[in-house]
Amino acid sequence: MGHGIAVALAKAGHQVGVFDIDPVVLSSLDDRVGQALSRIGVPPGQAGTVRDLVAPVASLPELARRSEIVVEAVSERLAVKHDVLAALESDIAPDTPIWTNTSVLSISKVAHAMAHPQRLVGVHWWNPPYLIPLVEIAPGASSDADVVEHAYDLITSLGKTTVRLHRDIPGFIGNRLQFALVREALYLLDEGVCEPETIDTVVRASLGLRWATVGPMENADYIGLDLTRAILANLAHDLSTQTNSFPTLDQLLEQARTGRPTGSGLLTWPDGRGDEVAARLEAGIRRGLSAN
Repeated sequence: MGHGIAVALAKAGHQVGVFDIDPVVLSSLDDRVGQALSRIGVPPGQAGTVRDLVAPVASLPELARRSEIVVEAVSERLAVKHDVLAALESDIAPDTPIWTNTSVLSISKVAHAMAHPQRLVGVHWWNPPYLIPLVEIAPGASSDADVVEHAYDLITSLGKTTVRLHRDIPGFIGNRLQFALVREALYLLDEGVCEPETIDTVVRASLGLRWATVGPMENADYIGLDLTRAILANLAHDLSTQTNSFPTLDQLLEQARTGRPTGSGLLTWPDGRGDEVAARLEAGIRRGLSAN
């Protein structure tokens, strides 16, 4: 996510420094930025200008000293985020904003150990951030309203589709909706209703087409709230309410079948399928954007 966010910012003319604790990852920054620009069709001449705006930084203190805004995009582990934010706060001014790109954690919990929690705001980009237009902005319990407003305005100035949540909630909007669907899909597998491929076919050939143009709230109004209420009354009690029991998923994990990285998971992943899916995903996103 880090290099992708950097590309989105640099493409709008912002100078971006990037630090990663892994020197191998940091040394590959220019190549990954170049690949991202190529994927979104930026002409070579313009790509060179954008690449020049993204530079690796040798240390976290150097990054902190050079930054007007710091974007945190480390792993989704609270302890790791607390360590990184504590290190940042020792080197930046108390009023320097920090944007956390967490997609599932509470912003208030991320800010819990901070000396200046008012500077933290949730700015959740979707992957790949240089292509998907949505960015979700959420305050923590202590976030300064001006910091939240500034984040919203800057992200919107990039040409992004920016939404602002009224309060902090784990998962923001998008991931709560996405994983409610994933939970129900896993429940269908656990109940022996169908195969994983069937679920993907149903979503891609129905919901995926509809929701790209008409969201669930508009569709509820469109079909009528009386019908929506009747469907929920008949269906809601049969939907999954599981919070920590996912037999199909847990069995695969016990077998070390984690999906694409191991070649097998809910589906099989022969050589080349990962690249094919990535290409298909990006092509589909571009088609959707051009249609809108």
